[in-house]
Amino acid sequence: MTAATFTPDSTQTGFAVNDGQQVDPVLAGQIDTAAHEIAAGAVALSSTAPCADPTNGGEACAKSFIATLVPQAYRRPAAQTELDGLLVVYHAAADGGAYTDGIQAVIAAVLDSPGFIYVTEMGSATGDTVNLTDFEIASELSYLLTGNPPDSVLNSAAQAGQLQSAANRQSQARRLLKTANAQTQLTKVIEQWLGIDSVAQISKDTTAYPDFASLNLAPAMKAEADAFISEVVWNEGKGVAELFGANWTIASAGLASFYGAPPPDSTGRVSLVGTGRTGILDQGAFLSVYAHASESGPVLRGVAILRNVACVTIADPSSLNIVVVPPMPDPTKTTRQRYAVHATDPVCASCHTKIDSVGFAFENFDGEGQLRTTDAIPAQPVDSTTTVATSTADLGGSYADSASLGTAIANSTAVRQCFARKMFQYAAARNDSDTTVKAAEDAFVSIWNALPQSSQNSLIEVLVAYAGSPAFITRKVVP
Repeated sequence: MTAATFTPDSTQTGFAVNDGQQVDPVLAGQIDTAAHEIAAGAVALSSTAPCADPTNGGEACAKSFIATLVPQAYRRPAAQTELDGLLVVYHAAADGGAYTDGIQAVIAAVLDSPGFIYVTEMGSATGDTVNLTDFEIASELSYLLTGNPPDSVLNSAAQAGQLQSAANRQSQARRLLKTANAQTQLTKVIEQWLGIDSVAQISKDTTAYPDFASLNLAPAMKAEADAFISEVVWNEGKGVAELFGANWTIASAGLASFYGAPPPDSTGRVSLVGTGRTGILDQGAFLSVYAHASESGPVLRGVAILRNVACVTIADPSSLNIVVVPPMPDPTKTTRQRYAVHATDPVCASCHTKIDSVGFAFENFDGEGQLRTTDAIPAQPVDSTTTVATSTADLGGSYADSASLGTAIANSTAVRQCFARKMFQYAAARNDSDTTVKAAEDAFVSIWNALPQSSQNSLIEVLVAYAGSPAFITRKVVP
């Protein structure tokens, strides 16, 4: 069993790292099965817990192994009671059995334990505030930036009590952000923020879009998103403006042809000049995820951009006691003509004036992300012109299509601030609907506002700023 087969993580504001995760009975069983499988595989390696005389000196070897394993697995010094308890586990399996049986039981018990499974924030309380310990800070920092346990350098800093210092945390953050694990982790974070991390798993109606499966577009689009984000953030050291405003991408020859773009150059880059595409919102991942199986999705695209990119509050219809009835199918009308019915219903118009005005800008792309000039049967011209109606002042205005809207998004101060809020939500692993967390989020945005504009635009600098903020090492006591 691998982690990929575990019960899927729940998400908050798009992120899988959040305080809503629970180890339910199904997941607990999966973890236990995996723990025993790993333990059985590990104990088969003679180097896992070597012992010169397992018959007479097994307990001494087991003590030494436990004392080495537990601090690494729990990411902190082990309490003596924990070491003693695991020695009891060892004897329960080894007495009447073999030394390796005891070691296998110890490994499984450690992998099943709360100390291994959970990242704790117990700290030390001062009034209504909890201050994280240095070892907890090390875990928070490492999992945030790399998705992995702390390395030896970070553990040494924790052991020396250096991580209470904002400057030291930021120094460690910059070091971790240079690793390959950080590149993988933060690419995943951006894809979760935009909601495109699932693109490799989507499918389309084969009658409407036969090319989607036959050309194997879903994995190609996922690879494009991965490579493009990595190039923007790491190789170019840029951020939000380039992410949404780039006139290039990194795509396979097949995907480039699907886009109507020239083949990749020697570096893998594909020019998007003249293709009607700008930035990541005009890439196949976004366009196909936020669409239906057999047609485009102006509402899906509009909601995704307003909520995720501009931080505009869009209420769920259920919270307004509205039952959504999709526009009736009518092949003689374009998608835009069918969805225009929203504007004629006063109940729907209050939200859809904002939503649809954004989504309609993407009508020049169909449900699989291919550029189109016509829709419906018989063919009618596609209309992607729009006047965006939103409370986000620097995005309001008239646009010819999604490419021109993408350029405005790339230059938007409100979008950069939304990016900072979303990165806080990811980093704090909390839901933005909580009023206490909202106050902490606003406090971080104030810190972000004080950064140079170039840093406000950068994923790396936003996360480094968060690592140095008071919110990183303190938590409010929950009554």
